[in-house]
Amino acid sequence: MTTMKVASVGAAALLLSACAAVGGPGVSTYYECDRGTRLKVDFVGDRALVSVNGGRAETMRSAPAASGAMYENRAGWRLHTKGNEAMWNTALRSSPETCRQVMVPR
Repeated sequence: MTTMKVASVGAAALLLSACAAVGGPGVSTYYECDRGTRLKVDFVGDRALVSVNGGRAETMRSAPAASGAMYENRAGWRLHTKGNEAMWNTALRSSPETCRQVMVPR
């Protein structure tokens, strides 16, 4: 390969990597919520590891849902996902936040 071709291939790989989601090999999903909360979620089997606003990840277990996927933990956190949207709530709130999936956290 010539030097020009090697440089072109390297530049293309760099551009494609810039488009990829942040957080690992396709495991992290990010949500921005209507009250400013940011969630990073790693779905692992029947569990979700949820980090709120960059904090420590907490494990949530799958729970029955009529549609989409529901995850809960003993602390009163609840995440209900369906498509690119989610509802997020904690025991400290009286009503859930509406969230949407984003590719790269801001």
